[in-house]
Amino acid sequence: MQRADGSLYIAERHGRTVDSYYIAQGDSNDCGPHVVAMAINFWQGSTVVQADAIAREMNRPRLGTGLPPLVVRRIPNWATFPWGIVDELKLHGIAARWRLRATEDDLQRAVREDRVPMPIFGEPLLRNGWRWEGWSHVAILSGWDPAAQAYYYVDSARDSAPSTRSRAEFMTYWNNMGRILVETV
Repeated sequence: MQRADGSLYIAERHGRTVDSYYIAQGDSNDCGPHVVAMAINFWQGSTVVQADAIAREMNRPRLGTGLPPLVVRRIPNWATFPWGIVDELKLHGIAARWRLRATEDDLQRAVREDRVPMPIFGEPLLRNGWRWEGWSHVAILSGWDPAAQAYYYVDSARDSAPSTRSRAEFMTYWNNMGRILVETV
């Protein structure tokens, strides 16, 4: 929803803001399952799933109805794929999609329309041409403040919610990962 000052925030559902469903991931690599759990709980208006249970569930591939018939949602205990987030949300009755090369307008439209945008951002880094030393992360984008040029997040890697990133920092990290956007529809 858009406020009079031009800022954007995801509207409350069931009388609660999205950051009230914050779950810390600790020192795990489970940002994807944590984001899924927070999104499901926010959508449903109560704590209906636990992040650790979602992580265990997403570790296992499942049979799908399309091609390929096996849906690999994440590399166990490590990286979650954008289609894995979409698949898990759909299993819990929440329509979602993902895409590459989304724009900043797409992000802001999702917040304005009270969808739940989950951008994937990071800093890929290869050493010696083959060894991965970068990072990627997903969080729920909960708001935008044009005056401060800052985005607000419900980020399971932070100590509390909401947290902020400057627009410049966020755009750099999001561009690094191909501007991947997962969102509810």
